[in-house]
Amino acid sequence: MTENQPFGKISFEEFKKEVLEDFRMALISRHCSVIARKEVLSGKAKFGIFGDGKEVAQVALAKNFQPGDWRSGYYRDQTLLFATGMSNPKEFFAQIYGDTDIDWNPGNGGRNFNNHYATRLLDENGEWRSQTEVPNTTADLSPTAGQMPRVIGLGCASKLYRQNPELRHLKKFSKNGNEVVFGTIGDASTAEGHFFETMNAAAVLQIPVAIAVWDDGYGISVTKDYQIAKASVSEALKGFEKDQDKDGILIYYGKGWDYAGLVKIFQEGIKKCREQHIPVLFHIDELTQPMGHSTSGSHERYKSPERLEWEKEYDPLVKMRQWILESQIAEVSEVEAIESGAAELARDAQKSAWNNYQKAIRKEREDLLSIIRNRSCHCRNDDYDKIGSLARDLKRIANPIRRDIMSTAKRILRHICSDCPSRKELQTDIGGWIKEYQKLNYEKYSAYL
Repeated sequence: MTENQPFGKISFEEFKKEVLEDFRMALISRHCSVIARKEVLSGKAKFGIFGDGKEVAQVALAKNFQPGDWRSGYYRDQTLLFATGMSNPKEFFAQIYGDTDIDWNPGNGGRNFNNHYATRLLDENGEWRSQTEVPNTTADLSPTAGQMPRVIGLGCASKLYRQNPELRHLKKFSKNGNEVVFGTIGDASTAEGHFFETMNAAAVLQIPVAIAVWDDGYGISVTKDYQIAKASVSEALKGFEKDQDKDGILIYYGKGWDYAGLVKIFQEGIKKCREQHIPVLFHIDELTQPMGHSTSGSHERYKSPERLEWEKEYDPLVKMRQWILESQIAEVSEVEAIESGAAELARDAQKSAWNNYQKAIRKEREDLLSIIRNRSCHCRNDDYDKIGSLARDLKRIANPIRRDIMSTAKRILRHICSDCPSRKELQTDIGGWIKEYQKLNYEKYSAYL
């Protein structure tokens, strides 16, 4: 290895280990996307919008994310979250199911949209955690480009911590302003006013923010030439670029399938951003979106056969695999073992998250059924047991949700006969259960909004 190579002076074995770990992480993320899409289409999750096609660029970016750094990003960043340790595959699946168990879904406890990430700032006692010892992310939000203004606030904080000696004692929040704020955004969203205002403010303030634009050529079904001036955000922002005489931003351009090239530009740009507090824009072009925009549509309806064929050829995982083999970094057998292991890890993560999510709900269903077991009512019609029928219908639901349980309880309450000998006791038991269940679900879904 030479100093000019993207990984600097490290041994071949260290280099190989780092590359293959990045490849493994990218594969795990892709498998998570594929499995999660199936979970949505089978009805076990309600919606999906994933980071497929962005994996290689994000593992390359993650190599520069240090403890104390911050992210303010968008909903296709799962690989970046996995690679930095701010999330993991089990939490990813718990999130798409809307699991309210904060041990499994600590980012939002089922209170936010899926693929919206967050890290906790307070410990169990309500005290500040040390933000300089861990990677941090603000909570994602759905409005396009809404994450951008936060980048400015966080970047300004780093600058203040570096410049103001009176803040030096706040060791939990900054290491002398050495933190970089990573902003991520899709190429179509850069047409929003928030994005341009953020880039302008960053250039004026000279704060340590690094913005990565993931450019897959489309904003849902609309090509970027209808969205961005010159069909290129880096070209559109040339006037913001720093020169010898005037401050501005640094602009880097990379191809989303070029792992080695991405590692190089991210390393160079973020080093300058961290040390000199110069804002940086990374325009990462030629990314793909193998499964389309979301689970609500099909990209085959608006992409040409030629474009779809190009996306298969330039899938970043395909290109990284080719590069690893052609560069003789690893043998085919090693690559295949990594591919197999990544697929298995993603499947195991999904199964664990689903079983944990369903375990609590199945127990709640059983708690209700145990109240009405052997307490059927035939008062109105000896041949028809409405309460028993409702109980059997609930028990037959393969993948129950809490709405199924509550709905059944309320219907049972309505169908208890007025002249049934056990009416009063059964009404009391079911009514009490409903009140407790409402209280439980308030804590799960409505508290801390």
